[in-house]
Amino acid sequence: MGQPQGPPPQGYPVPQVGQQPPPPYAQNQGPIPGQVPGQGPFPGGLMAPQFQGGPGQPGTPGRSGVPVPLILTIVMVLLVAAGVGGYFLFSGDSAGSGAARPANAIPRKWEAASPVSEREGQNENGLRSMWFNNDDIIYGDGEGVRAYNRKTGKKKWTVKTPKGAGEVCAMSAEPSDDGVGAVVFDAGGDDCSYLAAVDTDTGRTLWSKNLQDGSGAEHQPRVVVNKKVVAVTIGRTYAGFSVGRGAKVWELTARGHECTNSVGLSPQYLAVASDCSDAKPKKQLALQDLEYDSIHSTVTGEDHTIVRTLSDWPLTLLTASDNSPEAQQFIQTYEKNGKPDHTFQLSGELKDMKFEPRNTYVDEDEQTLVTGYGANNGLAAMDMKTGKLLWKKRGSAAIAGVNNQGLMMVTDSPDSGASAVKALVVAVGLRDGKEKVKGTLYEKEHNLPAPSDMSLALDRDNNLFIQSERLTDNRPSVQAFEVPFA
Repeated sequence: MGQPQGPPPQGYPVPQVGQQPPPPYAQNQGPIPGQVPGQGPFPGGLMAPQFQGGPGQPGTPGRSGVPVPLILTIVMVLLVAAGVGGYFLFSGDSAGSGAARPANAIPRKWEAASPVSEREGQNENGLRSMWFNNDDIIYGDGEGVRAYNRKTGKKKWTVKTPKGAGEVCAMSAEPSDDGVGAVVFDAGGDDCSYLAAVDTDTGRTLWSKNLQDGSGAEHQPRVVVNKKVVAVTIGRTYAGFSVGRGAKVWELTARGHECTNSVGLSPQYLAVASDCSDAKPKKQLALQDLEYDSIHSTVTGEDHTIVRTLSDWPLTLLTASDNSPEAQQFIQTYEKNGKPDHTFQLSGELKDMKFEPRNTYVDEDEQTLVTGYGANNGLAAMDMKTGKLLWKKRGSAAIAGVNNQGLMMVTDSPDSGASAVKALVVAVGLRDGKEKVKGTLYEKEHNLPAPSDMSLALDRDNNLFIQSERLTDNRPSVQAFEVPFA
């Protein structure tokens, strides 16, 4: 495959694209001096290139001569008056509560603090992404990006914040196969524009650069990484930087003076849909492999805007008919050479699919897409060959990962019975939706929230990591469980 050939001829950066939903969409109304009419974004088709959880046990009553039942009654009245329920005071594994432990309990291994960040609710930023190296789990929150030993929960390292940078804004969903992760920090003024590449084995910053462009504060940057490049959409910067040194290897440019553009970004692909009144073709979808510049294609007459990229293998885009909140949405797939494969309109039952970044999975071998579903945060699967709904799950459910048992989910509403009091780990057949309960997530303080409020990650050793807020005190944490598999 060809190597990056340096930046393309100078053009004008694609204008800022808004965060979806509605779809990323921006209007750049010319003229822009010096723009080469009809020049595409890829000239010649090439891209240059711990805290321990839970409340304490009730204290021993003082020797005041006051009857113990009266003391407890007073305590409960005070708790209720203060708005604190009595459930958590007496729940857990205190004396006499052993019966609360389910027979198939998956006990917690460890818990570590994960201070909340103002950015955490922005799913598209990937701030609650969890990375793995050989021994550790790595995650970002209000105190930065840190690594913890997966078995013990002992902290290993913290990424040093670049000089002049502030809070962590975003992380790539995953690191590269070579163990490099991408992080975006606040560059000042609530502008998320400071980019850094991090070695996930050591926490060492390989390079960093301030991409502030004066166009206004960037609140929702997007960043991905593969073996060759770190690619970003930050403000007006749509560019790729070499993984090793951070040199700019390509920058996206507009096709004409008067274009609307929407962009999909994933570790492997850059997809750009453009509608230009002063360029031919007027409407076009350009696809470029970010790792191999020889793999690229253009689709003329593309009439949809890009909401986001759902998968690389196969390349799967969520698109929309326009940029309005009521826009009709579609799933579009592409072959490995970039040619269009299938387009499915999301109508009927499919309209209830919800494509949250942390709860969407595409399996190339099974040709199945799994994502959020319905008003109660369930899950559903779609056949990517026919566009038909394969199965749907009620209640609150979240994807933890996929292994040889199937899709692993955490749910409070299994098909096999009534709603569970505690969250269950369930293996689900990708095509048939059949469930097999693997165990009950158990920790004595009963601090786990609904599955839809969790961020989940499953490693190769079947350790399940849950980032969420504790129910007793709303303190966010990461908890580790070891899921048993036959």
